Amino acid sequence: MDLYRTPTSALDRFVATKLQPRKEFTEKARRALGALAAALRERRGRPGAAAPRVLKIVKGGSSGRGTALKGGCDSELVIFLDCFKSYVDQRARRAEILSEMRALLESWWQNPVPGLSLNFPEQSVPGALQFRLTSIDLEDWMDVSLVPAFDVLGEGFLDCSRIGGSLGTTQDFQF
Repeated sequence: MDLYRTPTSALDRFVATKLQPRKEFTEKARRALGALAAALRERRGRPGAAAPRVLKIVKGGSSGRGTALKGGCDSELVIFLDCFKSYVDQRARRAEILSEMRALLESWWQNPVPGLSLNFPEQSVPGALQFRLTSIDLEDWMDVSLVPAFDVLGEGFLDCSRIGGSLGTTQDFQF
């Protein structure tokens, strides 16, 4: 089926069958990421660890927006943690937190999602833990980035002095 010859009434079907990842893969990847988010919140697999508490997790990327394409897509999980007191603190503790997250991810994957494999590519983004979920037949894959973050908004309001101080500036912000 050629896109240029596809009638308007058949475009949704064309996109679903020719351009988007297979529904089976999308559902498995979504289940895996949901289970991972729960594990991060519970810190399952790390008994006795004095781990930072997850305040919230925000999903992004083509997978999160519903714009994923067949073959490969991406997903970002921005994980707001209570252990960061400023952006400077986040930068200073980044390697430690990413190492803890990798250990948790490896422990969590001891019970893998059927039909998916997990591997770690070379880590090319300093502030994120990257991994890839791949379908067993290798037709579809999802690059996932776990990004630990400082929750600058805190309790739902914007304190300009917290932002400026955490950035190392003293100027006032105008909104």
